[in-house]
Formats: sequence, C-alpha cells, structure tokens
Amino acid sequence: MSEARPVPSPIACIAVLALAAFAFNWHWEMLQMPAYAEMAGRPWRATLTTCTWAALGDVGTTLAIFGVGALAARKLRWGIPGRWNVYLAAGLMAGACAIAIEWRALALGRWSYTEQMPIVPVLDVGLWPLLQLTLLVPGAMAMVAWWAARRASRKAPQRQCSINAESHLKF
Repeated sequence: MSEARPVPSPIACIAVLALAAFAFNWHWEMLQMPAYAEMAGRPWRATLTTCTWAALGDVGTTLAIFGVGALAARKLRWGIPGRWNVYLAAGLMAGACAIAIEWRALALGRWSYTEQMPIVPVLDVGLWPLLQLTLLVPGAMAMVAWWAARRASRKAPQRQCSINAESHLKF
C-alpha cells in the first residue's frame, strides 16, 4: 500500500515557477539580443538591464498562463503532476501570448528585427520569441513538477530494513 506523498505548498510551487521562468528566460533573452535591431552590436553589459526587465515580463506571462490554467482546471496545482496535456496547454497559451506580444510591440515600434531573426511566415513575427515562450513556459512548469517530486521523495517516510537472527529480511 503506497502512502500519500506530501505536496509542496502552492506558494512554494509558484515561487519555484517564477525562479525557473526567470532563469530560463533571462538566458534566452541574452542569447537572442543580436536578432533585435535595438540591441545588436551592443556590449553584453549594455543589454543586461534590458534583458533582466524582459525576463521579468516573461515571468509575469508565465505566472499568468499558470493562473489561467489553474482557473480552467479548478486546481491551483494543475501543473505539478507534469502530464503531457498540461504542457501542451501551457505551450499553446504561451505561443498565443508570444504572437500577441510581438504583434503589439512591432506595431508600436518598441522593437524591430535584424536579419538574424528568422520570421515565421503568415504570422510575421520572429521565430526566437515565439519559441521562447512556447518552450520555456512548459519548461518552467516541468521544473516545478521535477522539484515537487524530488522534494516529496525526500519527505516520504523511509522504511527500515534489518536482518534478524535467522537471516530473513524484515521490513
């Protein structure tokens, strides 16, 4: 008979989600900077603040997507089990958000692309920002699922094993 594993608190899970989203997105932002006309050719340190703010915006988008999923599933910990359908739903919502963000930013002139940015036909948005949210939102959620499972396995009661005088294993 299996015993129920303790599940981390929702606040802890959201904190880990935010941290994972920031770490993933900050690195992605730094790597894709040469594909944006406003950042191309600038030294690494000059893009640091811009990329940090962009990554914080991506954290907000990740938390919003997680929140929408939690409301739809009527379950605050909807992303913790780590099932494929959760990741697919999160990826689809994230892709839609990425397209909307890019369309708006391009229309308002907030940024533009260099020739290093592949453009997605029909959508007319950059491939890197589309892939960024589509992959990293489910990736951050997978990190929370991994963390929660690892934490639960550490807190699960351990059975003691001993050998008695007759050399029989006893659990």
